[in-house]
Parts: sequence; structure tokens; C-alpha cells
Amino acid sequence: MKIAFNVTVFLLMCLAIAGCKKYDTDYKSFLDNHEVTYPGLAAGLNYHSGNLRAVLVWHPSPDPSIRRYVIKWNNGLDSLLLSAASHDPGDSVVVSIPNLQEYVYSFHIIAYDKDNHPSIGQDINNVRVYGPTYQSTLLNRAYNAANPYVTHSDGSVTLNFNKADTGNVATTIRYTNKLGTTTERSFVADSNSITLTDYKYGTDVTYRSSYKPVKDAVDTFNALSYDKFPTIIGTIEMDKSLFKAVYLPTDVGSAYGWELPFLWDKSTNEPGFHTPGTDFPIWFTIDLGQSASLTQLKLWQRMSALYDVGNAKRFEIWGTNSTPDPSGSFNGWTQLASFTSYKPSGLPRGQNSDEDKAFAAAGEPFNFPANGPTVRYIRFKILETWGGTNYFHAIEISVTKQLK
Repeated sequence: MKIAFNVTVFLLMCLAIAGCKKYDTDYKSFLDNHEVTYPGLAAGLNYHSGNLRAVLVWHPSPDPSIRRYVIKWNNGLDSLLLSAASHDPGDSVVVSIPNLQEYVYSFHIIAYDKDNHPSIGQDINNVRVYGPTYQSTLLNRAYNAANPYVTHSDGSVTLNFNKADTGNVATTIRYTNKLGTTTERSFVADSNSITLTDYKYGTDVTYRSSYKPVKDAVDTFNALSYDKFPTIIGTIEMDKSLFKAVYLPTDVGSAYGWELPFLWDKSTNEPGFHTPGTDFPIWFTIDLGQSASLTQLKLWQRMSALYDVGNAKRFEIWGTNSTPDPSGSFNGWTQLASFTSYKPSGLPRGQNSDEDKAFAAAGEPFNFPANGPTVRYIRFKILETWGGTNYFHAIEISVTKQLK
């Protein structure tokens, strides 16, 4: 019985082996008795977003039989053929796919060898393409509203901007130079200012910012239009050596040896100019020695009587470009501005904070309206002093003019 069982097992094993040998080559009928060849794969597949395009990048396959690559997208409805120019994995294949929509794409890359055998294919997914919708969201970089520009004694001007938004790469400034030619200059996002050395004062300045939607994007997008920068009024301090006192019949005189020319002796120490006691208002006249459109007056108080006694609280500045009427009248004069002195602390008379002292010591600035008339002579008309006195005193003045 045992012998019969062993014989049966042996016969069954032979039948199984025979059955395997019958089917082990059947797969060849599906391949038409040929081997399947798959070209080698590319490496380092990557992409860069662009403006209605995408740039695909990869390292070529080292397989020397590869002759071309086919890139497909839109579910295979669109494709692009690219010859295999290199088989060095150290090289990079870079191909731009144009005429795309603002959308997220997937690209399928297939390599073909000399016998037209395709590779299994490789995908680059989630490729974001940007366009008009993204561009419409871009804003020009904001300028520094508190201090938009600074002019310099050499005639140059520095434009100041706020911190750049994410994605900003540069801002282009368009302006007219001193030769009357439209010029463009740019500065990068890491900088908050740009200095123009050849700007023609009195002309418009516009600017436009550019962005990249992602850091490695291949294209830069500009904001849709230029914005106008605030009007730049170039200023420079006028030469005090040209200033002269003008003594007209109705002008107030001096007292205590504090003479009018001490107001421009380039010293903020006493003495300055001091008038005698008389009925208000009072006025005095200065020849600036040149004709100019004035931008700012600085007035230094008598610090020993800070915000008190004869220091000016309210006054007017009048101007003319013609020789003043010798009678001392205001015929031919134009009021340029009306000013009120400012005390930072707002404390009552006789009480001064450290801020008050520092503000006054630096010279209190009084700004004239922009683009005022050209004048050579100015007239101070004192209306009220901080102490309510019937006299006036001051230590020093400086005047800035508009650059042309």
C-alpha cells in the first residue's frame, strides 16, 4: 500500500512539471516573440512657473539610445517634441512650454530610443502657471508718507519707500533728468530708498513695482500702471553772505546793540536782533541778494527767554522781487505766508520741557506754500510775541530756496 502511494505522488509531480513547461513561454505570444525594451529614465525633474508658460527642467538619461523626448499635457491633447541633444546626466534639459492658461498643469514626459521604443514615462505635477489674474492683484510699493524724499546740497534727491511686500523684486523710477530726457532707474526690494543725482526739479516722478509669484519663477510681473510720486520740491539753503539789511522809513529800528545783521551772522549765540518797545505790528526788511522761490524759514529763538517775552509767536512773511517802495509802504509786496510758532510740550509760559529746548535749539522750521512767487526782498511782520511784549527779539535765521 505504501509503495502504491509513493508511485501515485511521483506521477502527479511529473504531470505538474510537464504542465509548467507547457506554459512557461506562452507570454511570448503576447509580445510577438520580441523582448520589451524600455529607454532609461531622466532624473531631477523640476519646473519653474512663468507668465502663461512653464519651464520644465531635468537631467538627461544616460541611455545613449534615446533620440527624443515627448512632453504631453491636457490629458495628452497637447504635446511638444524635443530632440535629445545630450546623454550626460550632468547636463540639464530646459524646455519652455508656451501659450498656456493661468492654471495648474501636469506634464507627462516620455523618452524614445532609436527604435522608437517609449519609456514608461514620468510626470511633473502641480505646475502653477500665472497670468493676468495674478498681475491684476499687484500694487506698487508704497512710499514713505512721513518722509517721502530728502534733497541734498549737491542737487541730488533721495526717494524713500516703505518695506517691500512679499514677492517684490524691484521698483522702477521714471523721471526727467537735467537734460530733459526721460530716464529710468531701479532699486531692489531689500533697499528702501534710491538717490537720483540728475533729477530735474519741478518735473513729475512716477514709479512701478515688479514681482515674482514664487522665488524661482522665470518671469517677472509688473504692476499694471505707474503711480505718481509726491511732488518733489528741491531746496538748498540760501547764501547768508548775500543778505543785507534794508532800512525803510516805516521799518522798526534796533535796540541794545542787537542789530538786524546779527540775524544772519551764522551764530546762534547772543546777540541777535532786538527791537525797541513800540506799537504792534512791527516789520523789518531784508535783501536776500538773489531772487528765489522760498521753501522754508528757520528761526532761532533767544534761548534765555525760551517761548517767552519777545520771541515771536505769530508773524507774517511778505515778499517782492522789485525794489521796495522807498516810502516804506506795502505797495508791491505779496504776503508769502502766515506762521505761528509751535511749542511741542504745550506747557504754559515759563515752563519748558527738554523737548521744547531741543526743538528750539535746532531752529524752528516754517514752511512756505509750494511753488510760491520768486522774490528777492522779504519783510517780517511781527504780530505777537510769546510774552505779549511790545518788542521782538531773535537770534538767527536761515532761508532755503527751491531748486530749479
